[in-house]
Amino acid sequence: MNRIESLALARGLRERYPLAPYTTWRIGGPARWFAEPEADELLPLLRAAREDGVRVHVLGRGSNVLVDSAGVDGLVIVTRNSLVRLERDGDRIVADAGVSLPRLAKFAAAEGFRGFEFLVGIPGTVGGAVVINAGLTVYRPRATAAVLEDVEAIDAQLVPVVRTAAEIAPGYRSTNLLGSGACVVRARFRLEEAGDPEEIHRATLEHLAERKRKQPLDRFTAGSTFKQPEGGRPAGWYIEEAGLKGTYENGARVSPKHANWIENRGDATSADVRRLMDRIVETVHARFGVTLEPEVRFVS
Repeated sequence: MNRIESLALARGLRERYPLAPYTTWRIGGPARWFAEPEADELLPLLRAAREDGVRVHVLGRGSNVLVDSAGVDGLVIVTRNSLVRLERDGDRIVADAGVSLPRLAKFAAAEGFRGFEFLVGIPGTVGGAVVINAGLTVYRPRATAAVLEDVEAIDAQLVPVVRTAAEIAPGYRSTNLLGSGACVVRARFRLEEAGDPEEIHRATLEHLAERKRKQPLDRFTAGSTFKQPEGGRPAGWYIEEAGLKGTYENGARVSPKHANWIENRGDATSADVRRLMDRIVETVHARFGVTLEPEVRFVS
């Protein structure tokens, strides 16, 4: 028996476990191995996977990812139900990787922390937000790194590390954690400016109302599908001007509300979404000479 099978018996890992309910697109086949570990279980789990040559994928709320409908031949670690500790520590907020961004925004508002309002409408978790430096590019633009103090992670060599916001080199939808094999455990966020909790709460609700007005938050989507082209207009502008709003591929549709969001109409597969994304990229390039780059990550 290999190490991961031994852990499965001891700690309740599941085999061939469906992933669609764990993604905001509601798309994805079964994981070969599935786990929702506590913080102290992460390192032994990652070590077992390394020793057995099992690939590891980490999901928070499953936004910004397209999971293959055929399934994932590896270990999928989901953090949103187990790594959810959230507390104030002096002038810092400490949040585990699985804490949702709307929950973090509301907690910060209640504690009188300004500067977190932009997170309320982003359908992700702290871990993913830190790794890709999630944020807004319109309506009071801001990114996660603006409020991040440091991050605790297990690096690709399976060593626990702490990195400051500057040390992870944040950029537009990127940090040096992205694609590095590191697994975020928790993050600390700093108090930039104190304020009246009621006033901050109102500002938070304004952000959410603006997101709901412009984006299909009531549909099965993964958030923004493509990154904003460098030096160009928002990706949604190119897609809409190319006449693609409302275009569909079987169960996948370009949102009629926001062209940079692709909706699962109920029975979309990962192949449907990929074909629709390919059509968008080809059409926009032919029309404007601009090559759109996916913001979503592909997991298979």
